[in-house]
Amino acid sequence: MNQYQNFDLVSMSNIDSITLVNIIKSITKESCPYSINFHMHSKYSDGSLTAKEIYNQAIELNIDHYAITDHHSVEAYIELSQFNESISKERTSIPKLWTGIEITCLLKGCLVHVLGLGFDPKSKYLLPYIEHKSAIGKQLLASSVVNSIHNANGIAVLAHPARYKLPFDILINEASKLNFDAVETWYNYERAHNWIPSEFVCDKIFDCANSYSLLSTCGTDSHGLSLLRR
Repeated sequence: MNQYQNFDLVSMSNIDSITLVNIIKSITKESCPYSINFHMHSKYSDGSLTAKEIYNQAIELNIDHYAITDHHSVEAYIELSQFNESISKERTSIPKLWTGIEITCLLKGCLVHVLGLGFDPKSKYLLPYIEHKSAIGKQLLASSVVNSIHNANGIAVLAHPARYKLPFDILINEASKLNFDAVETWYNYERAHNWIPSEFVCDKIFDCANSYSLLSTCGTDSHGLSLLRR
């Protein structure tokens, strides 16, 4: 039996998905890193911070919405959800934590990463992707990943589209055909010390995503000790 099947959380399917979509629609190039950050990693995958250290930084930075998108793991969300329940009565407000995951897959024969946001962490459809390793066979295909995220009531996002072997416009076109919901448009490709979206390429990605009616998300892709940089 998978370790998540008995996890007792209110199903994410009960959360109004329209809320998350509207949050994503509000994202601009200025949203990250101080308001919305939908891409970061904890020690449950390849990050340097524990889940609680990320939580503490989110409070210090006064972030409104965030998601820990560990590679093939939802353990950080599980830990923080249980932690949030224990301290929610002590604080009038806390940053909104959304479910997140980063999944490796093949898109048009190119190895890419897909972010899942706002999904039900207990969903059986995610079982092939939460075992700390890449899926194999048909489950490695982007079409399978997107369908699994959707079946788990989540949103599928093509992560940092200008970091792959194929040009971002080709990948975004293919992503639109497979019913991706969004593109991680605002991203710091130069890895500047203080996070800032790469102006020229991000603007081009924004235009490309819009041409296919895809939403645009943002995230620092933090692996180090600060949510303000990669």
